[in-house]
Amino acid sequence: MYESEPMAFGRVERIRKAEKRYHESCYEEHKLFVEGSWLYKPVRKVMEALTQLEPRSDMRVLDLGCGVGRNSIPIAEVLKPYGGWSNAWICWNPHW
Repeated sequence: MYESEPMAFGRVERIRKAEKRYHESCYEEHKLFVEGSWLYKPVRKVMEALTQLEPRSDMRVLDLGCGVGRNSIPIAEVLKPYGGWSNAWICWNPHW
């Protein structure tokens, strides 16, 4: 083991904790789908890209970095007739 590895690990942990605090604060302050919030609507390009696909019952969607579901929820709503949430893989980790 290199001498700098414990220091690097400690630095990474501090950065991760700071990022977690930032996101928790951000999501408490800005509510999902509330008019006036930056989380009011999904990303336009994401929803436009979805219109280019032909939904099917065997389609799978993975929303990397989904956060609070700003894009995942509308995607699942579009896919609802084809299986909805069961086809939208939500990336959520309570330890982030």
